[in-house]
Amino acid sequence: MSSHRVRLVAVLLLSSLPLASAAGFSEASFAQVGAGVWQPVRFWCDTPGRVLALSGTGAGAGTLTQWVGAVRSQVPVTVGADDPGAGQVYTPLTFAGRTAPDPGFFVHSSNVENVQDPAYRLTRVNEFRVPAGSFACRFVPQAAVLAATAKHSVIVWEAGGRVTYASRNRDGTPGVTITGGTRITRDGRAEYRWNRGGYGYVLVVGPAGRAGGELRVERAGRVLSRESLLAYSVSTPR
Repeated sequence: MSSHRVRLVAVLLLSSLPLASAAGFSEASFAQVGAGVWQPVRFWCDTPGRVLALSGTGAGAGTLTQWVGAVRSQVPVTVGADDPGAGQVYTPLTFAGRTAPDPGFFVHSSNVENVQDPAYRLTRVNEFRVPAGSFACRFVPQAAVLAATAKHSVIVWEAGGRVTYASRNRDGTPGVTITGGTRITRDGRAEYRWNRGGYGYVLVVGPAGRAGGELRVERAGRVLSRESLLAYSVSTPR
């Protein structure tokens, strides 16, 4: 499938989904900060070359975790007070021993495209600017789940009884798009499943207290591949 056709399919899928209800949504994000160790994160960023996540609840001490492929690195960071204005929020970051080039290190998010507005299921994180460089973040405003593995980005739309899956390869090229999925709760975690051509695609994501998840491909009851999630966000109706 050409990249133009994949973009068109995504546009059609989004245009067919109903807008969020007036009640709005709640958002929770998590990252795997150690082998099998999950923490809530304030911001995370899915890019073609890497995945980044900022742990911490506000201003003060935090940790920046980055994955390039499956290789994880971590560095302590001091998080400054949010600087909002004109639809934007800049959260300054200070790294010990590093002098930031103008305009500094930061996370750039939105105070317009955010989960407090019923029109959005997720809050937009635009950019991470850190010592390794400046990284623009992927964003899908009406996604019920956004997730990243070392090899793929995963998007789930869930509205009006329809559950749709799309994946992108880590380099940004199109992966798979499947409609007609189901969602059940198993061991306290949401398990999404889609079937196509004899293959089953399974995404597992957990809430607070049961954080963690994976992406699997199965056939005839046998697991063909299993990828641990690095970070994900889940949006649920309030």
